[in-house]
Amino acid sequence: MARSLEAPLCIVGDVHLGRKPRPELENALADLVKRHRRHEFVLNGDTFDLSAEPPGVPADESLREILSRHPDVSRALTAHLAAGGRVSVVVGNHDAALARSDVQRAMAECLSAAGSPSLCFTPWFVRRGAVHVEHGHVYDPDNAPLHPLAEFDPDDEPLGVVLMRRFIAKRGVWEFAHGNETTPLDGLIRTFRAYGPKAPLLVLRYHALAMSIVYRAGASRARDQRRLAAARSVEAFAGRAGLPADTLRELAIGAARPTHLDALTTFQRLYLDRSLATLALGAALAGAGLGSAAGAGAAALAATYLGVSIARGTNRYGGLLERRLEDAARWVRDRAHAELVVFGHSHRRSSTAGYENPGSFAYPNGNERSYVIVEKESAPEVRTLALR
Repeated sequence: MARSLEAPLCIVGDVHLGRKPRPELENALADLVKRHRRHEFVLNGDTFDLSAEPPGVPADESLREILSRHPDVSRALTAHLAAGGRVSVVVGNHDAALARSDVQRAMAECLSAAGSPSLCFTPWFVRRGAVHVEHGHVYDPDNAPLHPLAEFDPDDEPLGVVLMRRFIAKRGVWEFAHGNETTPLDGLIRTFRAYGPKAPLLVLRYHALAMSIVYRAGASRARDQRRLAAARSVEAFAGRAGLPADTLRELAIGAARPTHLDALTTFQRLYLDRSLATLALGAALAGAGLGSAAGAGAAALAATYLGVSIARGTNRYGGLLERRLEDAARWVRDRAHAELVVFGHSHRRSSTAGYENPGSFAYPNGNERSYVIVEKESAPEVRTLALR
């Protein structure tokens, strides 16, 4: 399979380095870089957990701190660049701030690569011959930006990132990090098991945040302007990406409409309809117990809604992300004439004709960390490192 690669590729995604040192993850990533000196090393999105940083902390400062706490990774990448290797950094939803020049400069300085063309950043995808590599979050409504090239705005982050920054990281409820298919009942049970007496307050805080997210959801003039500005930047990006601008416009059509652009969709995605129906059912049953005919009627209505909602699927979103990414891979192959598409984002391994997703390097589903190797002439491989 001809790919016109200047160098073979080693692609790793969803590393999720944060302030808390994880020696086993750091050692695995550093070792992977050292093993592939002749490869272009592609960090395919969510390399850093910048979304777990508190609101108001400058992203460049956070990045410097994270790299300082993972010195083996920094040294390995620095040595790779110094030896003439290339490192390409694809922006993901949890490290969207990497699209900013000051954050890129911070990473380059940490790796002693300021001004080096061998360290490059891309807000959307890397294209090498017929190989197309992108994180994949633009096809996930809960984490999609307004446009694949939209500028990073910390005050207008997608739903999944807001929940990470303003609830999971803020409250320290890491039980729910990277769990995009949690249902209300499962979440409630896990909360009470993990946090005991603190659980009721956490549940109240979650619902307060959820309602504030719904309140801010919806289209706006400012959001429309940001999307239009991003669309106008397609020409400039096309020159760097090596694809025609018209092709990029077609690819952008396949991006998901962000959940937070619609208040009702956001309300339902957060399962607030079920929460409200459950609350209404409890209040109605209490009224019925006091002899209220209206309470009995309201209880029946609330119970019916819950029954119908659950009958349609306890988990409305189970497996949906993987299917969306597979569909998106076919879209990209057809529109951009790619032979191979590599995504990440879902944290789950997936492999179909012309599509590879190695899953998360940081949070593997089994006992091995996966990554993708693409050589110049042979078929792509998903290789693994055993967990230590």
